[in-house]
Amino acid sequence: MSVLDPAPAVFDCGAVRSLTGHSGDREFARLFVSRYRQLLPLRVRRIIGAVRDGDLDEAMDAVLSLKASSGTAGTAELFELGTRIEQHLRQLDMSGALAVADELPCAARRAHQALTAFLGG
Repeated sequence: MSVLDPAPAVFDCGAVRSLTGHSGDREFARLFVSRYRQLLPLRVRRIIGAVRDGDLDEAMDAVLSLKASSGTAGTAELFELGTRIEQHLRQLDMSGALAVADELPCAARRAHQALTAFLGG
């Protein structure tokens, strides 16, 4: 992403609303978002730790997990960061992956705030 590219949205609630395909099933969406929010710090730590340790397999597994869950939860910024980390990992560029991974904690805090608002506090 260049300086001229707009930043991805922190959270797209439309993604969560479409989880079940049933507009009336808000409880499932709330449970999913709540669980995603709870696991997010662990996912971020797992990625950063694996990249710092140079563990390519663990880092790739962790970043793909973050991307899949973030895509489902609508946390576009985290999905985009995961995509960038994955690209560096595929090129065996651990220092590039770490530079992007270091952006994850701030992005996770923004996502946490947006998800908390979505959940109503």
